[in-house]
Amino acid sequence: MANEKNREEVIPKLPYGQGTINMMPDGETYIYKKSVSGKRRSVYGASVKEVMAAMSSLERDIRKGEVRKENVTLAEAMYEWLEKYKKPKLKKTSYDTLRKIISSRIDGHDIGLTRMSAIDADMIQEHLNGLNETDCLSYSTIKKCYDALNDFYRNYTLKGKVERNPMLVVQMINRENIIKETKKIEFFENDDIVLFLEQAARIFPWSKKPQYQYGFCLCANIFLGMRVGELLALRWKDIDFDKGIIYVHENLQLVNNPSGKPRQIYETQSLKNYQNRHIFMNEQARHYLGLQKEYSQFTEPEDYVCCTRDGAHAAIAYLSNNIREIERSAGTKVTACGTHIIRHTCASLYFRKGVRVELIASLLGHSVDVCRNTYIHFIEEQKRAAVELLDDFNIGSITEKQ
Repeated sequence: MANEKNREEVIPKLPYGQGTINMMPDGETYIYKKSVSGKRRSVYGASVKEVMAAMSSLERDIRKGEVRKENVTLAEAMYEWLEKYKKPKLKKTSYDTLRKIISSRIDGHDIGLTRMSAIDADMIQEHLNGLNETDCLSYSTIKKCYDALNDFYRNYTLKGKVERNPMLVVQMINRENIIKETKKIEFFENDDIVLFLEQAARIFPWSKKPQYQYGFCLCANIFLGMRVGELLALRWKDIDFDKGIIYVHENLQLVNNPSGKPRQIYETQSLKNYQNRHIFMNEQARHYLGLQKEYSQFTEPEDYVCCTRDGAHAAIAYLSNNIREIERSAGTKVTACGTHIIRHTCASLYFRKGVRVELIASLLGHSVDVCRNTYIHFIEEQKRAAVELLDDFNIGSITEKQ
């Protein structure tokens, strides 16, 4: 009875002739029924506001004579939605990612070639299940596809182009049901960190110049945990050596080049709110960045910290090559390709010192959920160590009873 009373308070009683709004049996979906142009029409949504907006849009289209059976395919409709509604508000990297999801996970698949009018919730659910069971894709890839479909159908429903949003009943696959194993995080253990730091900071005895152009920056980042794009976008004006603070507010990203040549170009982008942060430098980070400034030719406030010999920002590949050369020369046990190993190593140091995941997420510029999911194996180690701490109480010792 209490639930029914709450529903009556939430759902408005519409004037005579304006139809009715009710809650569906699932307790989550609203339905708005109304006679429009002599025909009973129904729209569905997740809120009263949403169904009222959908009905208004549907009425406008009917009066304009624009309501027709959709003959475009899902892929065609999603490309149009991407260009018309998403592109104006997305960063280029986000736009490129969404377009890639549509082209690789919708277009070319059966569901992408199906007419909009023939698609229902069962078909979408089967497609998502297939991405897991047949294609064995990762959770993050399937989630991106689910989110794209969800956003697309929300827009289509509000415009009145579909009577009911099928995504209201489609379920995202639970993480534990994903067939593909989570990729193991690679990082340097303490012995490897020592070897890496010693090799990366080497100076040629004859030229008195660093052996590795980006060695000092890589050493510093082991204790900073910045994304490679954040490190590449870092300028000397962002570093306050006196206060021991680095201000992180930009990210250098590879994006698709609209002109086509070269295929990709670098673009500096502002960070999201939770990624926009400041990092305190420990003594090691301050030391290595000081060496970078000492040996660099470009130290003006606007100059890049990680720069080429002509002062331009470095490329991701340059840092990756330095990491590979340092690993090989130092003889580290872990020989990962790519730049992520440096950031993961920093995260491992925080976790193994027992720092709370919420604080680690803040330092790395992650959301807490992403941090937990990315570094789940470190969290499991912390749990095991926490349980073993109870042995220190020596209560009811098993050895005493024996």
